[in-house]
Amino acid sequence: MTAKSIQQFLAAARAAVRRGMLESTSGKILLVTGNESADLDSFASSLVFAYLTDSHAQYTTPGKLTGYDNIIPMLNIAREEISLRPELHYALARLRIPESDIICKDEFLSSIDRSKTDKVDVVLLDHNNLLSDLGDLFGQNVVTVIDHHVDEGLYSSAEPRIIAPVGSCTSLVVNYFADYFQLSPNEFSVSDEKKGVARLALAPILVDTANLTSKETQEDRGAVAILMKIISSGTLGASDAQEAYYGELMTAKRSIDSFSLRDILRKDYKEWLENNGVRVGISSSVKSLIWTVKKFGWNEFKKGIDSWAKERKLDAFVFMDSFQDPKEGYRRDLLVAVCSEKGDARVRKFVDAAQTEFELEPFSEKDGLGNQNNNDEGVQCFKQRNLKASRKQVAPLIRQFMQE
Repeated sequence: MTAKSIQQFLAAARAAVRRGMLESTSGKILLVTGNESADLDSFASSLVFAYLTDSHAQYTTPGKLTGYDNIIPMLNIAREEISLRPELHYALARLRIPESDIICKDEFLSSIDRSKTDKVDVVLLDHNNLLSDLGDLFGQNVVTVIDHHVDEGLYSSAEPRIIAPVGSCTSLVVNYFADYFQLSPNEFSVSDEKKGVARLALAPILVDTANLTSKETQEDRGAVAILMKIISSGTLGASDAQEAYYGELMTAKRSIDSFSLRDILRKDYKEWLENNGVRVGISSSVKSLIWTVKKFGWNEFKKGIDSWAKERKLDAFVFMDSFQDPKEGYRRDLLVAVCSEKGDARVRKFVDAAQTEFELEPFSEKDGLGNQNNNDEGVQCFKQRNLKASRKQVAPLIRQFMQE
């Protein structure tokens, strides 16, 4: 019997959500979801994991994650926010997956009976702490965790519980399903179904490691080698195909010129509410801080940050970017804003520590941000010379000071 394709699996899961779930007392659901930034890594890792668990159960841990009426991969954002992820649109088009078949958080939550949340088990991909309304509903139901962020020490009974500092969470998923992705010496013809899964898995690994040139680990390199072998299937020019795929993905990801400032701030956004009631948010952008300020003007940029902080009830806010500068090459910037009295002293302590750890250098007047940086004590803008420090490194440090 031919295995269903990833497109068929997703369409069936979408149909189940449209019908509504948990109508019977016996049915159980396995919800597979990435983090709330809903980037390519969260999307691909959760969809690949859900698909292989459903359609290729022989490759999972024996006796685990079985007996579910429905396995649902869910994008951890509302439907309206998909438009903010052009790289996702590109990946879906390449894989011929209708955007309408993607299951978003608001749609899943509206399809279930909230009095029966004990019937929903949860798999976390690309994060290890289920936050906000999902955490309130299903925080006690996490059965599996695969992630590459800092381990927050939760869900100790999860099986498997794999948290490792690799470049892309999807690399860990490829490694977990290694038997599925491994080709036998005599396997010269690869099915279209497996090629589609490999293309999906490859996308976030290339993006998150800048085509294996930044933050890559042996796990990432091994995953790319396996996936490219499947995709190329013995044809020539595999390295050229990989480079082209990466270039197309990055072109799509950087296509934010038409976005409003609010869209840029919420496109790749994460937020934490600490036990002491202090709330911090971090936005990441693929365009430079100078590009953003020039596009909107400093006053409107500052108003936009203030408005976003009020909307999200933040005490501290961080704006990060990563981009290619024509003269300097790969670059990062970091902006830190105090949003409340509670955040003031905590932010200052964070900046003191971050200046050394992340090699922060204040912008000068010739950069176009020096005057604003000096005249507004609530906002500080820096060039970040430690290029390896992404949000995975910045978030734990600022949260440390927010928790004090």
